[in-house]
Amino acid sequence: MKVFTPTRAGSLLLPFISGFVSAQSEPLAGTALQNQKEAETLIEDSRYIACKNDAQRCRRDYIEQIEVRGDKPNPISISSEGSYTLDSQLLRDYRTGNGNLTDILGILPGVQYSEAMLGAEQLTNIRPAEVSLSGAGGRESGYFIDGVNNNSLLGNEQNSANRNYLQDVMGHSQETFVNLDLVDSIEVFDSNIPARYGQFSGGVVEADTVKAGDELQFGLSFRGTNKSAVEYERFYSPWYDGQDVLLEPDFKKHNIGAYVKAPIGSDTSLVAQFNMLESQETLFQLGRLRLQKQTNYNGFIKLDHALTANDDLTVSASYSPFKGEYFSENAVNSDYIVDGGGYNLNLKWAVQRSWGTMDSQLNWRASENNKDTAPYWFAWTSLPGKSWGGELGYESSLEGGFGDIEKSQDTLSFSQDYEFDYGSVLGSALSWQLGFELKQQFAQFNRLEEAIIYNGAVVRPEVNCSGYTVDCVETQYRVPVSQLEAQLGRKLDLTKPEDILLLSNNVMQSGQFFAYRELNPMGDASARINNLSAYAEGQWQWRDLTITVGGRYDYNDFVKNHNFAPRFRGNWSVFSDQGQWVFGANRYYSQDQLDYKLNEAKQPSHFEVRHLQNGRLSQWLPSKVSRGFVYQYDSIRTPYTDELTLAYRHQLLGGTLEFKWLNRFGRDGINRLQGHNEIGQATLFAGNDGAYRYKRLSASWMARYDNQHIEINLSKVSNEIAPASFDGDPTLSVGGDKKVAKDAFDSDELAFLAVERVTAKEEVETVYHLMSLNDLELQKQDFNRPIIANISWGGHFGNWQLSMMARYSAAQDVMYKASYTRTVSQANSICDTCNPAQKAYPVYCERRRPSVTTVNSNIKYMLLNTQQYQLSLSLEIENLFNQRTYIIAPLSTGIEVGRRFWLGVKLDI
Repeated sequence: MKVFTPTRAGSLLLPFISGFVSAQSEPLAGTALQNQKEAETLIEDSRYIACKNDAQRCRRDYIEQIEVRGDKPNPISISSEGSYTLDSQLLRDYRTGNGNLTDILGILPGVQYSEAMLGAEQLTNIRPAEVSLSGAGGRESGYFIDGVNNNSLLGNEQNSANRNYLQDVMGHSQETFVNLDLVDSIEVFDSNIPARYGQFSGGVVEADTVKAGDELQFGLSFRGTNKSAVEYERFYSPWYDGQDVLLEPDFKKHNIGAYVKAPIGSDTSLVAQFNMLESQETLFQLGRLRLQKQTNYNGFIKLDHALTANDDLTVSASYSPFKGEYFSENAVNSDYIVDGGGYNLNLKWAVQRSWGTMDSQLNWRASENNKDTAPYWFAWTSLPGKSWGGELGYESSLEGGFGDIEKSQDTLSFSQDYEFDYGSVLGSALSWQLGFELKQQFAQFNRLEEAIIYNGAVVRPEVNCSGYTVDCVETQYRVPVSQLEAQLGRKLDLTKPEDILLLSNNVMQSGQFFAYRELNPMGDASARINNLSAYAEGQWQWRDLTITVGGRYDYNDFVKNHNFAPRFRGNWSVFSDQGQWVFGANRYYSQDQLDYKLNEAKQPSHFEVRHLQNGRLSQWLPSKVSRGFVYQYDSIRTPYTDELTLAYRHQLLGGTLEFKWLNRFGRDGINRLQGHNEIGQATLFAGNDGAYRYKRLSASWMARYDNQHIEINLSKVSNEIAPASFDGDPTLSVGGDKKVAKDAFDSDELAFLAVERVTAKEEVETVYHLMSLNDLELQKQDFNRPIIANISWGGHFGNWQLSMMARYSAAQDVMYKASYTRTVSQANSICDTCNPAQKAYPVYCERRRPSVTTVNSNIKYMLLNTQQYQLSLSLEIENLFNQRTYIIAPLSTGIEVGRRFWLGVKLDI
């Protein structure tokens, strides 16, 4: 229930008066409001008690006081904040798919998803999609659950590019994955964000968890989908040879939930909720079927107790672990487990007094992000004994993993927030908000074991492994050669094809060894950060004009930067309160990049080579360039974003029409500088040269009626990134046109960009540019769609509940991942007596993608509805009209996902 008065300054006194009465007169505060007449009498008595010492003010407030009760008419804010509120009804109506927190945000203007959102792999993935708010990447936005930050400091910059990293664990912008079943409402800020929020440079997502009612309630729910509930469309390139069959993903996914909401006495209530999302996928690993599995649990309990009529104590706890059991499809002994998520314990005391309100919050949370796998990676030549790759047409037979890594984050925080309402001063209303937070964070990166990557396999039938049993195999025959020759009665003549065939059929295992290996040592790094944040905002209201001025201060003892972010916003009502201008100028500082400090735990790789000497293997010896690179991040400034915004809102057709112009300038972005430290070691230094500019024009109209609601928006976006933000060319010239990869980048964070150009002879040729994945992400601007349009509608009709969401993305140039790789020599493998090792990298091509339109629908039917229980069925349809997503590049081979269904049942008692 929302209480507000749009135009009268005196109306701001009502919360102040109510709080005064509650504090001074307990019998009055405890009076049961039986009907509206008693409520009006109570309000009049409150005014008299609070105003009897100021007759003039009392008469004014008594005459001008207006009380309006009811929900906000639609998600668009009525204040100067650039916020949109999704209440419990909207969350229920628009829920589809996994039901993650970010899945529903797409109905709002300016919210964009990455390319991976529409890919076939998303069918089985249960991790929340990364979203962009106001032009920033997923990790740059602030996520809050019941006022507590849920951002992870353990993410990495290419978390959607790969699951299995050599030097890291796949991460996410959120610490724990919260299911929508636990959420009562979500407030999303894209501009004019209040000073109580900090350590972000994108937007803010604030989720409030469910609350108990006045009666005992509990329920069970089940939702599921599988391979048979999905339609696919196959595409083949003109050069497709037809040998590889495009198989449909064989999977099943289900979501199980249970909840209890119970009042305990007259002053206490309890909410307990459990949710499990599980996905299982059957994949071919070198010709045999195997099962991959992902599981995310949400356990939540909240106890709310009214200490007095004006003091409320809330204690909540949650446990949200994630676990993924994976394997590499083209490698044996390659199983790896990724587990993450964590715990959260929260204590909140809400106070209402005559002078205002106060919220005190104490929170402890812990999360982890770990990988468990084999410590060796082999690229054998596909020959007898190591032939599993060759059986599927691969030149190499791959085996193993990249070693165990543990990452953890612990946070303890205490915060207090105050609101003071000074009522009417010189004919205007004045109020203040201020608060502070003390926070300590501890983060750790730990590579638990040395990971060894073997490359450069050399085939030698006569090799003597000299006791090396892991990285060398000797030739083994079914029948000794001497016995075979005795059976033939002559020596084998290897110039004769029949003798060659006879000998090859006799080989059980071909001798081969590795002449080159990369060693990634154990290492750990940790950082403890003590953070102080404080903010203050004053709101001044005079007639139809409201101005809010304030700022936020952040400091921590890690980077020792004093960051002050001014905040200014306002709104001016026009046209008899039917119109409203909103304006603002703000600065937002992002979170300090602790994960860069943790990168220093990644000890530099070193490289070794060996040779055959008289048929026997020599010992491993350092290569000529024997060490990789290190990270060094010192004296870096905190990145920040300056924002200018102007919006106009108008009440139209029972809803709100909003036009918004948003302009952002990002500065002091952290970029990587290649160089060498004082001992000559290849080093990636941190710089503050990154910058970007984001502009958005959007038009939105949202309305809510008795049993229906509708949301429409159109956004035009541009995003420019400064050249200094890029890593630059990761290659070295070694003479002529020959280039090799520098040793200043991870071997698994590079890729080729294929660019077509017309030669002087008017012929089209393809030029390949090696670049870092970070630069590739900047190049393709994954979150930048030039034009986005959304139409959402929902309605309740008797036992039926219907909703539909349509999303349009205009045509644009995108980066497609090619189906082939390209190799380049490694600089750090060049030695006096060995050949440079070759490393294969993925290839991306720039192509024009046509416009994409997808429609999702949600249908619910109340099968049984009695006073004791309700039983409902649900059907969720994604891509209702089976439209192309154009995830597969033109003239390429692959599968796109079309129409797909979720079926569900829910019992409430």
